[in-house]
Amino acid sequence: MAPRIGVYDSGIGGLTTLALLQAKLPSCTYVYLADTARMPFGSKSRAEIYEAAENAMKILRAGADVIVFGCNTASVTAEPDGAFKLRPALADCDPQKTLVLATPRTLAGLDAKARGFMCADTPELAVLTEIQISLRYKSRTALSCAPLSDYIRAKLSPFAHKAEKVLLGCSHYVYAEKEIRAVLGDADYSDGNDALTDSVRAALQPELSASAPSDGGVPPTDFVFTGACERDKYMWILGRLHREYVPRFVAADRLLRQRTDTSAKPPGGI
Repeated sequence: MAPRIGVYDSGIGGLTTLALLQAKLPSCTYVYLADTARMPFGSKSRAEIYEAAENAMKILRAGADVIVFGCNTASVTAEPDGAFKLRPALADCDPQKTLVLATPRTLAGLDAKARGFMCADTPELAVLTEIQISLRYKSRTALSCAPLSDYIRAKLSPFAHKAEKVLLGCSHYVYAEKEIRAVLGDADYSDGNDALTDSVRAALQPELSASAPSDGGVPPTDFVFTGACERDKYMWILGRLHREYVPRFVAADRLLRQRTDTSAKPPGGI
């Protein structure tokens, strides 16, 4: 039986992680824990985030074989044992050429500014994206944070065309990537989901038969909310992510796997 994967975040941000996991590991089953009663995390104290992470681990251990934190703030601050963690990968980055966009708590946990990284002050952005995408659900229109363009421009203009690499260190920021790119210009953008989901797949590969990324719809998904139940909204957003976010990763993933399979075959072999 395929493993059951539990994904955790404060709200809709971790749905980006969930969608990519479902595309890369379509035979697994999934449960998503949205800690909406504690959202937002970015301005919470360390003690509050530790408590939230501990509670999340307790809930997901009861219903999942594998736990994935799709929340940078909880991953960086609490560093929960036994979970795959989404967090900005600073190790291989040149601080003088890298801009880190994250919540205040994540930036503090990374000690990013003291390490010489460019850091933008966007404390409200996670909540603003949550609101905007919720409005898109109500109107049933494509995922977009266009109304946040003025806010994003005001916060990020000082960094325009200065960074060669931009780390989206909050999973909510994925929804505003188009607007962020419009201000910052050409750069290597990374939200961490591709590397995280690859690591989960690699760890589970011995238990699973090799499978190509899925082009299909949303696999059966259970939701748990610490606040009000918003299953319909979360399922709608997840479906949009499968159509609007996942395809760029799936195409690249399939091409890489084809190249790997080809290089592994001996010349003239079957």
